[in-house]
Amino acid sequence: EILSPQNGSLVSNPLIEISGFAYNIKDISLNDRKIFIDEEGKFNEKLLLSYGYNISIIKAIDKFGKSTEKIIEIIYK
Repeated sequence: EILSPQNGSLVSNPLIEISGFAYNIKDISLNDRKIFIDEEGKFNEKLLLSYGYNISIIKAIDKFGKSTEKIIEIIYK
C-alpha cells in the first residue's frame, strides 16, 4: 500500500518521499533498487525526480514467491 505520494501527483520539489506499508514481504524494491521495511512493515524512501513526467515502480515479493508491483506516476514542474 502506497500512502504518499498519490499517483498522478503534481509536485514543485524535485526531492520527494515515497512511503507506505508492505505486509508479509520478503523482498521489496523501488526502481529495481532494494529498499527496507521496518518491523511494522513501514517503508520510506527519498526519490529525486527529473523535470516533467516521472514513473517509479515498486515491486514486492512475498515468502511464497508471489510478486506484485505498483506504478507511481508523478509530474515535477
